[in-house]
Amino acid sequence: MTNPLTNPDRFFGELSGRDPNLRIPAAIVLLAAITTGIYIAAVNGVTTPPPSGAAVPFTAISVAIGVIGGFVILSVSWILYAGVFYALSTLLRGVGSFRRILEFTGYGFIPAIIAPVIGLAAVWLAYPGIDFSAIEPQLLKQTLMQNPLMKASDIAGILFLLWSAVIWIFGVKHACAISRRTATVTVVLPVAVYLMYSIVIMV
Repeated sequence: MTNPLTNPDRFFGELSGRDPNLRIPAAIVLLAAITTGIYIAAVNGVTTPPPSGAAVPFTAISVAIGVIGGFVILSVSWILYAGVFYALSTLLRGVGSFRRILEFTGYGFIPAIIAPVIGLAAVWLAYPGIDFSAIEPQLLKQTLMQNPLMKASDIAGILFLLWSAVIWIFGVKHACAISRRTATVTVVLPVAVYLMYSIVIMV
């Protein structure tokens, strides 16, 4: 099999000849949830004042909560993206099962495994340069997220989402037996809406 990151068109073309299998896509979403959860736990850990007597705010419990939250968010995103792709492709006369689209959409979350790692690196680099002792506790997270390194990681996250979109375009093309142009319309519309929302949140 070819690599979905470097040659998604050929990858999904080859995968289309096999029965749908959700195990690998589910594992991809789980890995993305783990890295996302660790990132969330790291941000919360360095920006949440520890309770009296606590030595380290970044604990196994915070990581577990972050992973669970990340898994819920990414699982819902996986199903929503697949559902929207399926609905739009059907309107555009595409054919194919929802299970197949769900499978192919899952592969598009591979870049979502990498993006939080960049975010973790940004937290690690930005944290020593911020004097949190001079900041109001309720503004700790806001201050960290305004750091140029964190802003750069947000931009990187957008680029990784665009990478996912490219993968999804070819996935939808083969899952629904539609042209690349039609698949592009199917994918770009929901991704553009999410990107606009993300940019508004960042600003």
